[in-house]
Amino acid sequence: MAELVKLSNTKHQTLCVRPECNIELAATQQIMKLRVTELSKAVTNFPIFFTKDQNHGGWVLSALTSFELGQNLFVDDGIWQGTYQPNSMLTHPLYLMKSDEGQHSYAIGILESSPAFSKEQGESLFDANGNASSYLNRVTKLLETEVRGDIQTSQFSQKLVELGLLKAIDLQILYQDDSAQTLAGLHTIDEDKLQSLSSEQLAELSSLGYLIPAHAMLISIYQLNFLFRKNNECKSCNTVKNVKIEVAKDRVAS
Repeated sequence: MAELVKLSNTKHQTLCVRPECNIELAATQQIMKLRVTELSKAVTNFPIFFTKDQNHGGWVLSALTSFELGQNLFVDDGIWQGTYQPNSMLTHPLYLMKSDEGQHSYAIGILESSPAFSKEQGESLFDANGNASSYLNRVTKLLETEVRGDIQTSQFSQKLVELGLLKAIDLQILYQDDSAQTLAGLHTIDEDKLQSLSSEQLAELSSLGYLIPAHAMLISIYQLNFLFRKNNECKSCNTVKNVKIEVAKDRVAS
């Protein structure tokens, strides 16, 4: 598996980022990572759930973009169709990686073999003198914001788990040809438990800035109807007849 390499203004001075690479990546993503700071805008497009990261086991805030693996209904003919673009699209193909300069230091990392890069066209990473381009400076600031967003998202999920507010659900997808599939591993806010919190607990959620995102996640579930329509407007997609939400009683959020 390819590893991140620290971006160098000598080794990578001639590299450019292909303008269409973020759309190409998004087109394959059934689930797109979000930060809690993006929730208020992301709910205008997507149903949003918590999922568990298979690598480190942590909670990840995720936008569901399709009922089919490897598909994104918000990309059509190479064009992004949503009104909101997740930050993960805007920063691709650059990443933050641990720097050898200190425990809490970060550097920009890239996958050198990524097809997102070109030496002929796209956004330059450095100018002729090896200075960071305006594009690189802009993305670097976004990446730094994402680090803070990851911390806030982790704290948000921890508080929800502490209060027992995450509920495991499955989406049952029934197609027009009577085939079916289940999307498992999704978690949303348990509305009944949210409403049963004490005034002190609600005040704490509000003071932490978590009450509005929690309600936003609940509201976002209605975007399943939007996803349903987008799927059935897609000529190459299997027509969906019904989508059911079922509580997964055998899974407990922890």
